[in-house]
Amino acid sequence: QACEAGELSYEDPATGYHVFTELAHKKRGKCCGNGCRHCPYYHVNVKNKAKKIMQPAFLYEGSREPSSFPTSLAHTKGKDIKVLFFSGGKDSFLSIRATLKKYILEKKIENLCIILLTTFDSKSRIVGHQEIPIKTIEKQARHLNIPLIGVPLHPGSSESYVDRLRAALDVVVKRVGRGVDALIFGDLHLEHIRSWRDNALKELGIPLEYPLWQLPYDDLSNDLERSGIKIRVSASTVDYIHCNEIYDHCLMDRAKAHNADTFGENGEFHTCVEVWTASRDRVLGLMNA
Repeated sequence: QACEAGELSYEDPATGYHVFTELAHKKRGKCCGNGCRHCPYYHVNVKNKAKKIMQPAFLYEGSREPSSFPTSLAHTKGKDIKVLFFSGGKDSFLSIRATLKKYILEKKIENLCIILLTTFDSKSRIVGHQEIPIKTIEKQARHLNIPLIGVPLHPGSSESYVDRLRAALDVVVKRVGRGVDALIFGDLHLEHIRSWRDNALKELGIPLEYPLWQLPYDDLSNDLERSGIKIRVSASTVDYIHCNEIYDHCLMDRAKAHNADTFGENGEFHTCVEVWTASRDRVLGLMNA
């Protein structure tokens, strides 16, 4: 509304602070590096992006170092651009492995570009439900050497979730120079969540992929073991599972004894994958790529 009225600032009703509009920033002509809420320059001059950005921006762009799965955004020509919604937990991690496995089996891994997308609260800098700091997500992305775009969410804003995602995808398109081929989600079996995604995100006009959909839990658990990583509980809503304990077969058995979902799909608990506890090639399943 302030932009429509030609205003250069407005008073934030939640804090009482005066906030510069996008018009004011465009009048300045460049990113000031302070992580402003309405920065139209993708926060290009912000030094500590995980701490400061208020608009979607890349927190990590991959490395140009040679590897069995090159990830630099500087070399995406001819590749399938797939944006994977990454929470920092085991399900979204497994969806990375499943996507890579498909391309490895088809001997097309050189044709794949994965970009991680993580939404987080703009004030707390924490990923909702998972209770993982965005700085930890960046640490995960850097070890995996997979580009990461951070998407701050502003509770109470008039901007919808879908509009926020659209803004993030616009940043991706501008960076890679072409459209996104697919959005990837780590949903396992909850029909109502998949249905919501299918309906809410169809206006984006991008195909949705669910590489883990209805796979047996034994297969998923075995794949986690093959990755060689440690997994810790990052949040819990039940008294028989505690934050910071290791997610393993003992925890799964305990959950089963309480008639709970052993992967925490009903919100019993959430996890954080410590990908840095194993080599990148093992973590991503690239040993035989």
